[in-house]
Amino acid sequence: MAVAYIKSRDSWANVRFGGFLLCAIYTLFVRHSPLVICKSHYSFLKGVHSVPDLVTFASDHGLRQLCLADENGLYGAIEFATACGKANITPLIGAELTDGKRNVTVIARNRDGYVRLSEIITQLQLHEPPLTEIVVPGGDDLLHFCADPVLLQRWVRRGETGGLYAIPVVSDSSRCRSLLTLVSRRPDLAPSLSAVPVIELNLFSGEDIALYKVLRAISRNCTVASLPTEETIPKAPSAKLFGQLMEEPLLPFQTVLSSGDVARLCTFRFDFTTLHLPRYIHRGT
Repeated sequence: MAVAYIKSRDSWANVRFGGFLLCAIYTLFVRHSPLVICKSHYSFLKGVHSVPDLVTFASDHGLRQLCLADENGLYGAIEFATACGKANITPLIGAELTDGKRNVTVIARNRDGYVRLSEIITQLQLHEPPLTEIVVPGGDDLLHFCADPVLLQRWVRRGETGGLYAIPVVSDSSRCRSLLTLVSRRPDLAPSLSAVPVIELNLFSGEDIALYKVLRAISRNCTVASLPTEETIPKAPSAKLFGQLMEEPLLPFQTVLSSGDVARLCTFRFDFTTLHLPRYIHRGT
């Protein structure tokens, strides 16, 4: 497992944060192999592309691992696993879990993790509880990837950091800057968290932005022109971000993992010859 430690806590403290931030983002961009996480059109009014199109795009850019994390659903998981198998890409099966206010991406490490993830999704869809009531990092079955400052601080404070990773979103400089700012202001977070740099793949190019804006306007029952300012329009990641390597990044986290490291942590695969898909039975039905 590739592990990267802070070069020097004292020297880090003496660096002006702006310079550190630029150095950290530059290092992430040019040296690391980030984990690519995508949403498909199964993320209603958020995803733009089909599962096969996402896998084809990843294959064309030489990716060897890819994570599908649709919002509160595993609807495309089997289609995704099948397409990745044909493209010689390791599929990572997950979902973006959200209660409408907070969100965290959760990946199944093994079969038990897939069952547990299915249960959590069912609870979110049936009862709409606060995310923190049913998502608690820990155990060996799930990986939790989070950039939400509130959730990260809560889980670190409560010691719930097993399988929890901070995610600098290197395809979005403002979100990456926000996370690094949080860590600079809360030095107690760095020793408690590992990190996985992430590229979020929703749009392929600038041409997809117009369609995405229409989808978000429909979701909010407004016009494209009147989309609220808090509606963040994701950027299409530059092709130069894909497939690049990092060695010992200057980041204030305990360890930094690459996409290959994450893939090695996950053993879950669909067995199409013997598989009986796990079901979660709601006791009230």
